[in-house]
Amino acid sequence: MHITQIEEHLKIKDVACLIYRKEELIYKSNHIGVKPLLDFLDRMEQYEPLEELILVDKVIGKAALLLSALMGIRIIYTPVASEAAHKAAIELNIALTSQRTVPYIMNREKNGICPIEKSVMDVQDPKMALVNIRQTIQELMAKRK
Repeated sequence: MHITQIEEHLKIKDVACLIYRKEELIYKSNHIGVKPLLDFLDRMEQYEPLEELILVDKVIGKAALLLSALMGIRIIYTPVASEAAHKAAIELNIALTSQRTVPYIMNREKNGICPIEKSVMDVQDPKMALVNIRQTIQELMAKRK
């Protein structure tokens, strides 16, 4: 897939996240953030065999990158990726292609770093990242109640 096709794929499918197995689309979601990746992770066994997975996502931060590594995704295309995601991609041997690199992923209020991204800044292990991400989501949900 060429970088110029990324936004086309997302617009045509009207989604935020696409996962392909080679050329076959096996998962799509219009949810934002890491929710689609957590959903796919929780239901991975229904998408067997999990080989040659490619992720196309609107935004990739370090949290999304580490979740992708946990799922065995080795190729990621995105319009926007954080510097931390690019660094982690190199360390984890994941081909991350983005149109634009930003210092970090912003929170929904656009006044600071995303709490999910922040939860994995000092984490290199994808399994530990999953623990931190789920804990942070629980804490955020508890604050909403």
